[in-house]
Amino acid sequence: MQTFLLILLFVSISFLDYRYMIKEKKRKILVIYTIILSVAFVITELHVLGYRLKGLNQFVSYIMDLFV
Repeated sequence: MQTFLLILLFVSISFLDYRYMIKEKKRKILVIYTIILSVAFVITELHVLGYRLKGLNQFVSYIMDLFV
């Protein structure tokens, strides 16, 4: 059920944005937006399914500890 709601959310968001970008013929922005939206969908779906992912703040803290 959560996966269905997640798909519905992403489809509704993309429908509103894609309509504008196709109308204005902004192809580069459309490709970049699709890539970013796809990555966001995969990360969110993995979170919903219960997979533990490292957060960006943990990565930044690790890099900072190397240099400080």
